[in-house]
Amino acid sequence: MRPAASRIDPVLLAPVLAAIAALVVVGCGSSRSAGGSAKTLRITERDFHISAPKRAPAGDVRLVVRNDGPDAHELILVRAPGGRLPLRADGLTIDEDAVERAAVATLEPGAPGSLRAFRVRLAPGHYVLFCNMFGHFMGGMRADLVVA
Repeated sequence: MRPAASRIDPVLLAPVLAAIAALVVVGCGSSRSAGGSAKTLRITERDFHISAPKRAPAGDVRLVVRNDGPDAHELILVRAPGGRLPLRADGLTIDEDAVERAAVATLEPGAPGSLRAFRVRLAPGHYVLFCNMFGHFMGGMRADLVVA
């Protein structure tokens, strides 16, 4: 008598496949994209903190942003030669109209646990990454990035 063939429940298989796909997308320790032309910078957002590299090479850069916080967070990348950004009248958020010309990229708020990515071409200089949701910037959600 032959043993019955076991079947994998598709409901249980879906999360496993999703996890494998996420690992493939994120990569395992590589700092180059599949095309080899863009440096990958890994950024982590959590409440009132952004973890990001301090330096990056000029040229094509791929930013991979993970939200580890319990709240949604946006990410704005602005070229800021002096490192200072103007505040709105509320004193808690950056005046996005004033820095619009210096903005390199903006990621809309990402849900907790989300992983987002985008590519930019960075010229040498000083940049600031920040979340401008109410109170987040003043709470410490900013990181400086020097591109050389």
